[in-house]
Amino acid sequence: MIVNTEKIKLNKFGLNKTVSVRMTMGQFDKMNELGINLLEHDKFMLENSEDMEALESMIEERKIKNLMIGFVQDMFSLSDEEIETIQDSINNAQFKEAFSYITDRLRGVTDKEYQLAVKQEKILREKEEQEDPKDISAESAD
Repeated sequence: MIVNTEKIKLNKFGLNKTVSVRMTMGQFDKMNELGINLLEHDKFMLENSEDMEALESMIEERKIKNLMIGFVQDMFSLSDEEIETIQDSINNAQFKEAFSYITDRLRGVTDKEYQLAVKQEKILREKEEQEDPKDISAESAD
């Protein structure tokens, strides 16, 4: 049995590099483990955000960011210098978008399917803004 190899572009991370990744059971388990950690973090933050001090919140966010960066480094065999390039090249929103892209690609979503999903999401957001701009601006302020 042959394991499919995915070619994944890392340009969204600020790296001019395409890597080949064999999505084995072990790789899939690592991705699921990270997903579980991210969901547990979100749940923890929702349940405790009102009681947390700014420092505690920052520490929790940093832990998650480090988990995500560690996953990217491990999954794509990136050097410390390449991780530094990522951190110096993009902001948090761009990192989250790039991370979403690579996890979708690792799950078997093609570049074409990903681009279509991004376009559909953008159209949906624009439609929601047109329907009730007050609700959207209030949500953005939170």
